Amino acid sequence: MSRLWRSVLDRLSVYDAGPPLEALADELGRPDLVRLSANENPLGPSPRAVAAINREVGRIHLYPDGGSTALRAALARRHGLDPNQLLIGNGADELIALIAAAAFEAGDEVVVPEPAFEPYTISATLAGARVVSSPLAGYDTDLADVRRKVTARTKAVILCSPHNPATTIIRRGPLRAFLEGLGEDSPLVVLDEAYIDFCDDPDHADGIALLGRHPRLIVLRTFSKIAGLAGLRVGYTAASAETIDRLNRVRAPYNVNRLGQVAALAALADAEHTEKTRRLVLEERAFLGAGLTKRGYTFPPSQANFLLVRVLDAPALRTRLMREGILVRDGADLGFPSHLRIAIGTHATNEKLLALL
Repeated sequence: MSRLWRSVLDRLSVYDAGPPLEALADELGRPDLVRLSANENPLGPSPRAVAAINREVGRIHLYPDGGSTALRAALARRHGLDPNQLLIGNGADELIALIAAAAFEAGDEVVVPEPAFEPYTISATLAGARVVSSPLAGYDTDLADVRRKVTARTKAVILCSPHNPATTIIRRGPLRAFLEGLGEDSPLVVLDEAYIDFCDDPDHADGIALLGRHPRLIVLRTFSKIAGLAGLRVGYTAASAETIDRLNRVRAPYNVNRLGQVAALAALADAEHTEKTRRLVLEERAFLGAGLTKRGYTFPPSQANFLLVRVLDAPALRTRLMREGILVRDGADLGFPSHLRIAIGTHATNEKLLALL
């Protein structure tokens, strides 16, 4: 036997999440190291979620609810959907992989505005599909170019709003026109809305509100950001019941653990923590943005919980900030060389960042 592994793996790189925060803090001798490189919640998890985990921890010897029934029911009430229109996943990464496993085949094309969140391309490539790149227009998704790239071979279009890493949104009118223009025999349109909770532009699109008119739309959301549950890996898909049925056929039986399910359910009910997080991010985004502008830095207007900041020497600046206790992401890793991606921190952290700059 000459080959053990699939040849497609030679076209993929291992995703580098970096060393654990604790290990890096020890290595640098900086117990105060703050990670602004992963777009995490600066306030931590919902206190209700923590309490729910503590109550549930004695039951982790039992398999979780394979269908995440209670969480789907709560989300259905929140969004005015039927529970059969929802699927809970082990983070949005798994949901992207499930779409690829259920829909993509050799010869299919998947249109992706790029640079983009890496799992879009990885999942499509592993499924045998060909990724067709649609370059961003500066920092914005170019829907006209995306439409031009759609052909009879296009199985899906993957959009992200607010965009990671560009921070920009797809506005309501253009998105509706794009979806209508695809017609009744539309490809799947995957709309990743992981950062939608931090939008304050009234013209941003709400994918879930469009599901009734567009049955081939698939919306992705997550509990990692606004709810602060990144370490538990809980995301969800909202789509037509037919789409959810197809995705369930390739989903592992117990894909979301017990602690993740109860924590997400508790976080969903914690309106106080949600609003506190949103208010802090919006206020500190404005504060940090103003401070950066005053210092001569430029960046696209952000609708996410991070900024994509143009700098002269990103690797060197990232290293200097890390040595001073603030970890940010080099934009070159994300398709934006000469940029740093900087998550919104607490006021004290943001003040320290600006002072260092």
